[in-house]
Amino acid sequence: MNECSWTFRPSPLSIGPVRIDPPLILAPMAGVTDAAFRRVAAEHGAGMVTSEMISVEGLRREMPATWKLARQEPRLSVPMAVQIFGVSPEAAAEAARRLEDRGAPIIDINAGCPVRKVVRQGAGAALLRDPVRLIRLVEAVRRSVSVPVTVKVRLGWDGGSIHILDTARRLVSAGVDAISVHARTAVQQYSGRADWSWIRRIKESVPIPVIGNGDVTSVSSARALLEETGCDGVMIGRGAMGNPWLFGVLSHQWRTPCSQRYNPSWEDFRQTVFGHAGLFLDGAPRPAGHLRKLLSWYSKGCPDGGRLRNQITEIREVHEMLSCFDRWLDSVAVSGAELLTVKLGAHETSEPLFEAEAEDEIGAA
Repeated sequence: MNECSWTFRPSPLSIGPVRIDPPLILAPMAGVTDAAFRRVAAEHGAGMVTSEMISVEGLRREMPATWKLARQEPRLSVPMAVQIFGVSPEAAAEAARRLEDRGAPIIDINAGCPVRKVVRQGAGAALLRDPVRLIRLVEAVRRSVSVPVTVKVRLGWDGGSIHILDTARRLVSAGVDAISVHARTAVQQYSGRADWSWIRRIKESVPIPVIGNGDVTSVSSARALLEETGCDGVMIGRGAMGNPWLFGVLSHQWRTPCSQRYNPSWEDFRQTVFGHAGLFLDGAPRPAGHLRKLLSWYSKGCPDGGRLRNQITEIREVHEMLSCFDRWLDSVAVSGAELLTVKLGAHETSEPLFEAEAEDEIGAA
């Protein structure tokens, strides 16, 4: 991989007093971006990470499982935004105050989740069908905290109701410090192509930072998003599942002299996977199913990855699963394949490398 192929280096992103350098952000994904995932992303070069989507009602009721999702990780080397979802302005304001009191540097409001169990509450992407409520909710949160407030949106509910330019302007008037845009409608969920032209139009319409999201699964697509839209930062979700090296390559290109080569080995891969698994398994017993999913993500695109996924499907014990992964990795390491070619080269094809099911889960209430 030619480290010097892109000489452009985007400027750091500032959201209020929070500096994000490089302007690479791990997207919030329910059931995915837990503390272990966030740590791995930060260690590999993400400039900011985001919590899973967290219920304002669960925070207000002091539910332990909910507050565990919101806990700030003291060992993180980058800022961690906390994303909340809900429909009540009063509950959102109270939840935001409590999050600020516990150290959250940025409060992000979800106005884009298309999952049925969220939208039927009137939250997530349903707020795009009720912009008055969305603005009231944002204003209530803005009044309640002194830290930056951001909103993550989609283009609209469906192709016939895209009013995102007007919504973005109203969000600016309500006091938001930045907007993240997933360039699909709610009805699209994760199908079809993200329409980045809307990100460009939003960027041209508002004076605050705009962060682009949707279909960033490779080095070239991250570059294209910045060049085509003029957005201030890149948010990566599914493209980082099992592939924190995407953050690594981008961070290296954007911040490091070209003379310094970024070339992680399969031993680095092993340490990353087992470190991630160890963080995930640390403490209370964790379900084998999630570890199986985690190892499957990492094996995608790798030589003989299908064989590994078939094998671990039949395994129920986590230690046996890790041993199976370790034996498989020994064979990959001697295959002659290069890690970056395997994990990033595969993203340049038209075939999607990662499934979207994990984004359809909801964290603890």
